[in-house]
Amino acid sequence: MMRKWLSWVLVSCFFASCSQRAPEKSGKGDASNEQVVDSTGTRLNVDADPGIEHVLNYEKHIFEFQNDSLRVNISYKNEAEMLEDFRTGKADVLVMARELDTVEKESLISRDTIYVRELQVAYDAVALVGNKAFNDADLDMEKLKNAFNPAANDPASYQMVFDDQQSSVVKFMLRKLGYKEKVSSHVYALKSPAEVIEYVKKDKNAIGFVPFNFISDFADSGTMRIFDSVKILSLRSKDEDGNSIRVSANQVDIVTGHYPLRRNICTVMRYNYKHLDWQFVNFLYKERGARIFMKDGLIPAHIPALDIEVNTDGLKTN
Repeated sequence: MMRKWLSWVLVSCFFASCSQRAPEKSGKGDASNEQVVDSTGTRLNVDADPGIEHVLNYEKHIFEFQNDSLRVNISYKNEAEMLEDFRTGKADVLVMARELDTVEKESLISRDTIYVRELQVAYDAVALVGNKAFNDADLDMEKLKNAFNPAANDPASYQMVFDDQQSSVVKFMLRKLGYKEKVSSHVYALKSPAEVIEYVKKDKNAIGFVPFNFISDFADSGTMRIFDSVKILSLRSKDEDGNSIRVSANQVDIVTGHYPLRRNICTVMRYNYKHLDWQFVNFLYKERGARIFMKDGLIPAHIPALDIEVNTDGLKTN
């Protein structure tokens, strides 16, 4: 009953959200990726995880439409590049697919005297994709962990394919499964989520690991073409009562926490009160930005209220 109710709420919020259309998925960064120093305080330089490029381009589009004198310049980079840009002041805000860890925060303080503010704005996930013929009936986290084991060299093992060797998806899965460096020879890295999709289309034993946001917008024609030949794989899991359930990368299983590969989308800023930094981050967190996350298939950290008007005119009672 809970899962049905959540589905209704999410779908209702989707139709109540803003109607402007997001930029099409291109597989490339925003056209204005050159970082620009602006002394007037009307341009913000943001470094972001490539896995949320689709929704963040949409957020930027609506933010600038509402604030026509302001410009947000977004560069999509890996985590190491993002942190270096933040240290040197090239990036004012980071939008990452995780929180900074304690070592990273302490390093920013001790090495650069940078104190940070973090605010979670949404939930994403790592989605598992496979060929339409892939049998995921018994797939669970334990089987995934065993498949990553360096000793797992069975030719019949799953072929596991990632979007990029330096992507946050790779690092997330290694941390989640308890691996640091060495993994099975059946783990590969390509150059983009699109290449992962093409790979699993042709291999019935392959599991692709992609950011959920790459395939979360079911109103996007490009997304629908992807699902002509691949599917989102499910995992066996447990609910709150210990009952066996099947979960996958979708809004309901992400918001309930049943899907084990959920990721937090977090903003990172310097501990200051620069107006434009806060204006953009607050936009992402509050109602309009939250509705954009939801419309794109993700889950906002702050789910906006839904006002429902019931027209009782003309109703008859016995």
